[in-house]
Amino acid sequence: MVNPIDSTPNDLLELAEQCLALASAVLTIDEASIKESLQFILHEKMEALFDVIYRAES
Repeated sequence: MVNPIDSTPNDLLELAEQCLALASAVLTIDEASIKESLQFILHEKMEALFDVIYRAES
């Protein structure tokens, strides 16, 4: 079975770019269900981004 979720670790720049792309999409898409899904993904990516930042500071 193919796993559609890529759980490989991301670097800081890649996560930042993903967050920017998701935020842009959330701002431009009008479909409520798609917007809600993108917001959830953005939240998850932001958590991962901050985790990478906090680990780098330690």
